[in-house]
Amino acid sequence: MNELIRVQTEVNYLKQNKQINDEELIRCRQELQVVYKRLSAAEAVNVQLTTAQEAFQSECEQLRSAAIDLAAAEQQLQDWQLRSEDWHIREQKYINAAEKLNHIQIENSRLNTQLKLEREAFEEKLALLNEARNSLSNQFKSLANDILEEKSKRFSEQNQASLSQLLNPLHERMQGFSQLVQHTYEKEAKERTTLENELKHLQQLNAQLHCDAKALTDALAGTQNKNQGNWGEMILEKVLENSGLQKGREYVLQASNTIIDEFGRQRRLQPDVLVNLPENKQIVIDAKTSLTAYVRYTQATDAASAEKALAAHIQSVRHHIKELSSKCYDEIDGLNTLDFVFMFIPVEPAYLLALQQDNQLFDDCFQKRIMLVGPSTLLATLRTIAHIWRSEQQNQNALTIAKEGGKLYDKFVGFVNTLEGVGKNLDQAQGQFQKAMGQLVNGRGNLVNRAQKLRQLGIQSSKNLPEYYQKGEEDEDELLLATAESPSE
Repeated sequence: MNELIRVQTEVNYLKQNKQINDEELIRCRQELQVVYKRLSAAEAVNVQLTTAQEAFQSECEQLRSAAIDLAAAEQQLQDWQLRSEDWHIREQKYINAAEKLNHIQIENSRLNTQLKLEREAFEEKLALLNEARNSLSNQFKSLANDILEEKSKRFSEQNQASLSQLLNPLHERMQGFSQLVQHTYEKEAKERTTLENELKHLQQLNAQLHCDAKALTDALAGTQNKNQGNWGEMILEKVLENSGLQKGREYVLQASNTIIDEFGRQRRLQPDVLVNLPENKQIVIDAKTSLTAYVRYTQATDAASAEKALAAHIQSVRHHIKELSSKCYDEIDGLNTLDFVFMFIPVEPAYLLALQQDNQLFDDCFQKRIMLVGPSTLLATLRTIAHIWRSEQQNQNALTIAKEGGKLYDKFVGFVNTLEGVGKNLDQAQGQFQKAMGQLVNGRGNLVNRAQKLRQLGIQSSKNLPEYYQKGEEDEDELLLATAESPSE
């Protein structure tokens, strides 16, 4: 009977323990759910961190793209330098050709002078030779007559042998004279042939020089106005290339525009060059070539011809000014030009000659809002504009760097804040995990001890707890370390 009561008591005790264990199990499940929620929050923070890393990688890709664009710009700069070198080579060839033509003209003048001197010397020699021949012939005739007259008196007294002895010296002298005359004529014939060949060569060279000079004159100052204009535009483009401005960005060639005039008709305007300035402003440059009268002025041989050609040259420049002033470039839609237009004269001496000889020319141009420029003055102006553009680009780059730096700093601060939030969430999750592990293995009545007691009481189980859970109450840090290193089942 006592045994039955003891068993009944143990059963009641086990039931009470089971009820307590069930309540503890429910509470542990609730705490595990809280831990799971914390882990879910940590995973969400991890997703945010991944998103931030992707954004950072996107920024890196943008920087790589900018580096590629920079490399392409450097390649374009190298291409421009190659084209510039090609223009330098062409310019040097043109200068060499002009120098060669000048040298040929000087050589032709020298050869003509030499030919004239040799021709005069030859004519003098020929005159002396003819005079000597006539003198010798007269002397021979006089001597022969004297001998014949002298000997004829004695002819009857002397025999044929004596006559032959007397005539033999005369015969020898006549043969010597004949040989001398023959040698002189042969030498003269050779010299005449050589001189004729030299004359033919000089005539051919002179004809070639005349053709070359005429072609060059026609190309620059003749009736071929289209070639003259193209040459002026080529010089203008060369000045632009040497100014440091970039084609297509700081200046545009032959930009075609259309305006409506006061009569409602469309007019097509195509300035030679539009030079862009900061703050969306432009400068218009038109090349006007006045060479025909200027070349006549440089080639004039008398004061009257020079004065007439000079007046024609100034009149040609004024005609170009009047023609340019009639073009309403400031009426082009979207074009914000300055108050004046540059008129470019590609030949510096022609430009300076017009300004020096016509003191009113500059003031008249200014009143018509036209600025006369030559290669040197235009190059100085364009290089000043290039310097302004470099300063503007440096200012723009500084503003861009400041803006991008601000954006990068804001992005960095956001990333740091996000990372701090991730750390806080991880710390909270770690604290909850340690608390749950403490309830599982530490203190009196922990779940591990109670579960072990149930097994000792005889419950059946197919699995065993890890060894470090079966040692009883151990050092908390060692147990937590072992728990962290053990693989999850």
